[in-house]
Amino acid sequence: MGRRFGFLIAIAILATVPKINSLENITAVKLKKFINCEDKSYESRKGIYQDYWVLENYIMAGHGKLSCYANVTYSSHADYSYLDNVVPLLERWRSPLSLAIYAPGTDFERTLDSILYLLQCHPGRHLVSELTSFHLYFDVEHLPQVVLSPKAALGMKANCSGPPPYENVARKDLYRTRQGLYYPVNMGRNIARKASLTHYVLASDIELYPTPGLVPDYLNFLGRLVIGRPGQLPTSPVVHVLRIFEVMANVSVPNTKMELQKLLKSGEAVPFHMEICAVCHRGPKLEEWINATVVSEGLNVFNVGHRSQPDNMWEPIFIGTVEDPPYDERLTWEGQRDKMTQAYAMCVLDYEFHILDNAFLVHKPGIKQPAKSKSVLTHSSRRTNGLINKKISKEMRIKYGSRNGCVL
Repeated sequence: MGRRFGFLIAIAILATVPKINSLENITAVKLKKFINCEDKSYESRKGIYQDYWVLENYIMAGHGKLSCYANVTYSSHADYSYLDNVVPLLERWRSPLSLAIYAPGTDFERTLDSILYLLQCHPGRHLVSELTSFHLYFDVEHLPQVVLSPKAALGMKANCSGPPPYENVARKDLYRTRQGLYYPVNMGRNIARKASLTHYVLASDIELYPTPGLVPDYLNFLGRLVIGRPGQLPTSPVVHVLRIFEVMANVSVPNTKMELQKLLKSGEAVPFHMEICAVCHRGPKLEEWINATVVSEGLNVFNVGHRSQPDNMWEPIFIGTVEDPPYDERLTWEGQRDKMTQAYAMCVLDYEFHILDNAFLVHKPGIKQPAKSKSVLTHSSRRTNGLINKKISKEMRIKYGSRNGCVL
């Protein structure tokens, strides 16, 4: 076990940290002082939170304990049917992944089978075992029949001769679908972000793939800000936004902005959710960002936006910190307004959304279309709207206050 652990740590250093270590010593020292975070312990924990059992770090990553300032964690949520995205994501991210998986009832067994397949059978298994912390959660009223200890779970043998358990899973066959359970997306988001060992977190969706090399580029970008312009640092809270795009099903995910621009020009790529909710992801100066010439390597801020008029329906995805406002855990994926309360809080707190120039996210290939059947979503939207309008909006104004242009 000791030799294997040492081998995995070596992989972690090679896979995730080389460009960070290439920073000058003065940059690293300044960055550590600037971030001013404390390293966390790294261990498996379990407990009841609200109406859910939470198994934090149920399957731990081989990287072990991390310095809180020297990396960025991709935090996300899923059910087991989305685990086909783990390896494609890690091949581009190559830094810690904190993943909360909703696994009620019999979905738990299929979830564990899927994790074991990724760890033992997938060609990218070394990336998974080294970088991914798996957290599982399920309703206290929908317990799995058996919950093995993490050690016992890792001792099980995966079936590598068959197809991946997460492949071609019909939504109707999920336990949560058969039981009529809503998907508690914000519970998963908060679990994954809270479990992050690093101060900086990209809280995103598992199907959104980042540009390669984003983490070392981002840390070098922060280092330049701290050392080069200490007197010009923003006084308001800041997060760094990644533009989001989609590509056609037969198109490879672009690695650079120049590649993305070619795909956008040919019509093989489009801004995210243009057919579903264009206003949710457009944000300020999208066309200028798309058409701007790439003038340098690395990262810079292209423009600064705010979550207020005329962009008060904007749902940006960004690199922020573990201290940013949480997501409201009463809101579900089906209700469609699950990020709005966090966005309202950030608007009132006067967050600045600094949009990065040479980094972006691309959805798993295949351009999404509006749902053909909206009956479930319509019912859930009414429920969510009622909850927000009658209860949550009042609570948010008491907690955060209000500001002109900020809406729920």
